[in-house]
Amino acid sequence: MRSKAEAGHPWILSEEIDFQGRAPKDGVAVAYGGSGQLLGTGFTSSSSRIGWRRFRKDIGMLDQAWVEQTLARSIQGREKMPSRRLFWSESDGIPGLVVDQYGEYLTVQITTRGVEDSWEIIHEALVQLAQPKGILIRRDASGRKLEGLESLPSEAMGKVPEEPILVEIGGLSVPVDLRHGQKTGTYLDQQENYGMVAAVAKGRKVLDLFCHNGGFALRCASGGATEVTGVDRSEPSLLLARAASLRNNLKIRWAQEDAIRFLRASRKGEYDLVILDPPGLGKSRESRDASLHFLAELHRQVLRVLAPSGRLATFSCSYRIGSEDLRGMVNRVVKEEGRELKVCSVLTQAKDHPVDPNFPESHYLSGLLLEVT
Repeated sequence: MRSKAEAGHPWILSEEIDFQGRAPKDGVAVAYGGSGQLLGTGFTSSSSRIGWRRFRKDIGMLDQAWVEQTLARSIQGREKMPSRRLFWSESDGIPGLVVDQYGEYLTVQITTRGVEDSWEIIHEALVQLAQPKGILIRRDASGRKLEGLESLPSEAMGKVPEEPILVEIGGLSVPVDLRHGQKTGTYLDQQENYGMVAAVAKGRKVLDLFCHNGGFALRCASGGATEVTGVDRSEPSLLLARAASLRNNLKIRWAQEDAIRFLRASRKGEYDLVILDPPGLGKSRESRDASLHFLAELHRQVLRVLAPSGRLATFSCSYRIGSEDLRGMVNRVVKEEGRELKVCSVLTQAKDHPVDPNFPESHYLSGLLLEVT
């Protein structure tokens, strides 16, 4: 049976590697399959469960010419927008490198030692290709620990404002905190879904759960919803959401509260459209079943407050709980509650978060827009 890497996957697990009597170490290595076929050149890790991550399919180094070519191909393939993902790790060819653009600034997330060691070359290429006013490097992602890397304070190269900046995302001018916001500032993977969900918000009473910086709530209010409530536990996230609603003259109720507690205190059938976009669950095989159980109970509470013939936009941001898992779980809960559903749209991550069919982990955001009668 062929390994995943022999079938095109960009990883080889440490337990699958024959080190030929040598101790594993950090660096760069050429990998070959069981039959001697070339798998490519990749970063090696002495501490991670993932012992090898491919960055090119031939034999070669992460040199200046290759980096420039790889970054240029990725950037040129993106639609020109004020806010967008310019480069996405394995999906674009450099594992552990994420680059997002917010107007005149770039934020970079580094999660592998290979990218740390090659950062000067990557930085030079980014400046040449994107010509930003400044680049903020974030070294605080949880994945760094798995790679044996420290979590470090952010580092600014060039001018990067200390305060949140205003930038257009999903058709609205909103504040983004590049230095302290989630991930690389905020979430850009829902940018295309904002409009699809907002298109059914007109004339409806809307509830946006786990609203973060108000992504769906703001667009639904702008799209003609009669009343909008955004719920999140994070005070910093809601401060930015409030600032965005004030800037865009949108009347939205913001509630800093636990989602389950909020739902239990809400009236039956109170909302005509509910958006459910919880943080990533089921990130490991061990937690998958428990996460599905939690999601089922969360949907049960949502159905109680969703009016007959209401709309539900629901999401999973873990590839271990994909579209079919989400659909099956929601359908089961809807039936148990004596209701019926119709799938209006299947939703997924924005196009600037490309999916590699040989790398299922790259397809992590699944969503459904449903009518529940």
